[in-house]
Amino acid sequence: MAHLVGITATLLTPIAFLWAGLSMPTTAFEPEDADYRCAYLLEQPVVAVQAHESWFFSSCDILTSGGDLLARVPMSPGWWPWAAGGLVLLSASAVVMAIVALGLQGGEHRASARVLVVLALVIVLATPRGLTWLGEHAESPDATALARAQQMTIPELAGNGRVVPMNSLIVEECDPAELSYWHIWNSAALGGHVTAAIAVQNDSKAACLVSGWPDVVVVDEQGRDLEVSVLHVDDQESRSPSTNDPPVVEIGPRVRAVATLRWDNDQSRPTGTHLAVTTALGRQAVTKDPDPRYKEWGTAHDLTIPEGHLVLISPWEHE
Repeated sequence: MAHLVGITATLLTPIAFLWAGLSMPTTAFEPEDADYRCAYLLEQPVVAVQAHESWFFSSCDILTSGGDLLARVPMSPGWWPWAAGGLVLLSASAVVMAIVALGLQGGEHRASARVLVVLALVIVLATPRGLTWLGEHAESPDATALARAQQMTIPELAGNGRVVPMNSLIVEECDPAELSYWHIWNSAALGGHVTAAIAVQNDSKAACLVSGWPDVVVVDEQGRDLEVSVLHVDDQESRSPSTNDPPVVEIGPRVRAVATLRWDNDQSRPTGTHLAVTTALGRQAVTKDPDPRYKEWGTAHDLTIPEGHLVLISPWEHE
């Protein structure tokens, strides 16, 4: 009996992990980030997109303002739930085989017991490889459904209650009073080169336009402005002054545009630790963002921008 309990517990442990892993939503999205990532994938406004997740199935849905489903883009191939369920059942069968093998240990059935034990071990050893393979194929949006969703015109309520296509509404420049600014990440490289990113977020209920370069002010710990030269460049890789017109970026409600800053550290000079962005309404602080979506890019630490130094700034672009 002790042998039976030990073998059963040993085999059930990987099956329990397998069941728990495959029962999670198949999208690799963070729960707080799912709707945003779906909007990015579908190239549709956040207000019209919602992640849908259930056991062995997930999708990105396009909804009307009233919550009616317009389109659903499966995030996994149609065969994936069946393959995942089959792998769970196959793994569970290893336990059954082991239990049956224990009952056939003696007499003329010993050979059959050995075969069952070997099959059970093969299944258990193959389960991690099967799980890895399923993980690699878990997030493969249906190409036809995705293309159709990206081309859809989403109905939305206009101010007077009429339902009109969202892309027919006139998108105006963002109101500075309805923007917020975030220091979302920074990282250092060899040689003292530092890169940071800031974001501007549309806090209104309608899409709006931003363009140009952020007009930043570097501030020290006491809140005093530091003399820091700013050079407008075309992108993160450029080191020469930009000669091009910056792109105009449309950002929907609660959506952001980002810009990068690059500089070299010099510990011999007073350093700026904070940024402020100047707008038509005056100066607005750039706050740190605790959003987990940026954790893989670097933490938003305090800045170390030397006074009298040069900072390269890229224009606003889609996040």
